[in-house]
Amino acid sequence: MAEGVIRGRWSMITRGKGGRPTRRRSLLIRVILGVITVTAIIHSALFLGIDQVVSRQFDDLHQERLDRLADQVDGRIQEELRRLSSLTGLLARDADLINSTYYHLYLEGERHHPAAAVSRQADAFELKRVALWAASDKREIASSRPSDSTAFVPHADGAGASVVFEEGAFWLVAQAPIEHNNVDIAWLVTATPLEELVTSLRETHSARIDRAAGTSVGSDTRRIELTGDPDPSQAALDVRAPDTVARALDEVKTLLTITLAIAAVLLAFALVVVLRIQLRPVGALVEHLGRIARGEFGYQAPLPRRSGEFSRLVQAFNEMSQDLARLRDVERRMQHQEQLSAIGRVAARVAHDINNPLTVISSVTATLQRDGTLSEQQREMVDMIDHHTERCSRTVQELLEYGRPVSPRLQQVDLHALVAGVVTRQARRWQIPIHLEPEADGAQTTVELDPVLTEQMLDNLIDNAAQASPEGSIRVRIAETPGDCRIEVLDDGPGFSSNEREQVFEPFFTTKQGGTGLGLASVLRVVRAHNGDIELGPGPGGQVRIRLPLRQERGTQQGPHPMIEA
Repeated sequence: MAEGVIRGRWSMITRGKGGRPTRRRSLLIRVILGVITVTAIIHSALFLGIDQVVSRQFDDLHQERLDRLADQVDGRIQEELRRLSSLTGLLARDADLINSTYYHLYLEGERHHPAAAVSRQADAFELKRVALWAASDKREIASSRPSDSTAFVPHADGAGASVVFEEGAFWLVAQAPIEHNNVDIAWLVTATPLEELVTSLRETHSARIDRAAGTSVGSDTRRIELTGDPDPSQAALDVRAPDTVARALDEVKTLLTITLAIAAVLLAFALVVVLRIQLRPVGALVEHLGRIARGEFGYQAPLPRRSGEFSRLVQAFNEMSQDLARLRDVERRMQHQEQLSAIGRVAARVAHDINNPLTVISSVTATLQRDGTLSEQQREMVDMIDHHTERCSRTVQELLEYGRPVSPRLQQVDLHALVAGVVTRQARRWQIPIHLEPEADGAQTTVELDPVLTEQMLDNLIDNAAQASPEGSIRVRIAETPGDCRIEVLDDGPGFSSNEREQVFEPFFTTKQGGTGLGLASVLRVVRAHNGDIELGPGPGGQVRIRLPLRQERGTQQGPHPMIEA
């Protein structure tokens, strides 16, 4: 009845909600697009402003750096020229060089001595070229590299140093007069490649310093005039410094663009998540109502993390679900009671119609068993009649007991002691090992239950286990958890098949020859009468688990036990 009402209400709700999810998604998309557009405009304006200001400032700084670098390179070249000029003047005053030159020019001395002197000077001061020239006829007297075709002829400007372009390279060249008695008798010329100094400057300043190329000079280049030659490639050096700041700024721009794009995506995603979180309780509640409409009474919806209207709404929903579950449980119990009442009425009629003939048959068989004139074959037949009569009487009695309502008479019972007594009695009966875990010595679990019904329940469970595993052993486990106690019966038998698991607790279902199918059904009735649960474990072997509350609700009847009265 409750399920039909809920499903009818749910069909009305689902027919009336129309296109709300579509409109909700459309609203969500519009909000997201609006936020992304506004974010993109703000970020673009900010990006352009930063780009214009920072780029201009960094370009000015780069131009200043180029000017400083060109000045440093030019100053370093001039410093090297002064150093070379001073060194050449110092070498021109070497007494050995002056004497050997004088002897060669005016006393027809050997040329070997001046050559040795200039070679010694070149090696000592690591000069690439040192040459000695006659002052009168500009004739080369000696050279540190006589095989070198490059010749630096002294110029008429007197002592000093300059940059010379020869054979595709710039040279630092210095000259100084060699005097004898205050008369210039020769010129000492020293030369070293400018490339060595340029290489050092490149490494020091991380700059490009190359021969000038072309007549035009870009904004990223500074030109240093060296020789005055009209050909720029033979007259100047171009200095270029890598614009690391510009490259870094470009990388920053790229990174900023990527970051803004990712930020926009993340913002959109975060907005979607936030909106979905904010709107989720409504959709979730609709889904929860659907589960109730499908008959999942007792389903508990998870409470929202934050307190508020949705939280109170979900709490009310959970309370309604629990009420519906209790209502359905009451309906099922009423149906079960009606079924039991029907079985009881049938059992009463059967007992009335069968018990009298069975009593007559039992009396006749008892009389025949006392008759000593019966043959052995006749006695076996009488015993067989008596056995099956007893079976019929027991079946009728079990049917009568199953049809009666179960009303536990609750007492405070030591569960370990009660189970230990049942285990001891059943072990003697079946002659197989039955182990209690943990053993009763020192263990005590006080439970509020009906000891008679509980013993009947344990007898049925152990009987089933012993019949399933006649050659094995049985283990009965007891455990206590907060508010509950648990009883578990395990055997070494084949266990329960998938088909048996679905029907094992149904009345009259049995897999044993001659069984009534009321054993586990009675166990289920006793467990439910104590507000407990029962389930089948996964195995291996047979495994039945029972949970019973330590304390019963006060509404449970505590009158005389109906089986005792019967």
